[in-house]
Amino acid sequence: MTPGSNIPLPTARVSVDVAAPVRLDVSGLLLTADGKVRSDDDFIFFNQPSGPGVTYQSGGGSAPDKVTVDTAAVPPGIEKIVVTASPDAAGQTFQGVEPTATIRNADDGSVIATFTPPQLGSETALVIVEIYLRNGAWKARAVGQGYANGLAGIATDFGVSVDEQPAPAAAAAAPAAAPAA
Repeated sequence: MTPGSNIPLPTARVSVDVAAPVRLDVSGLLLTADGKVRSDDDFIFFNQPSGPGVTYQSGGGSAPDKVTVDTAAVPPGIEKIVVTASPDAAGQTFQGVEPTATIRNADDGSVIATFTPPQLGSETALVIVEIYLRNGAWKARAVGQGYANGLAGIATDFGVSVDEQPAPAAAAAAPAAAPAA
């Protein structure tokens, strides 16, 4: 596939695996017609590996991570699932790293299409492909849109709440009680 191209999906269950010469964090976001998640529950990744009709599976470092979409199980109102990737190493860009997304039939593993975004540079996160509903039929589109502000930039663009700083520990936040007299 080339950037912007799309194909009809020949099966209801597809998986998108994303491979690169470096370890990647791969995720999926379920989006409504306005291009936003309904809640943080629509952000599917290693800490939240399943959602309605979408699952994440780690490749464990030896195989690509993948996002599987069962279009028959995607809830009404969800019109697009974007598959994203970012290098696992903090601050690493896609410069010199060419990720390839392979869209497969999730039931038999056969390849439907592949896409490698061209000319990446300072991007630290990427919307690589999207699975979307158009006129009642599910399709896949090659995207390759990069972000310089990492996965947090993608997440916030699509309406996911991102904690920028960790919350203080409860013990440190509350002073010790004074002894009773």
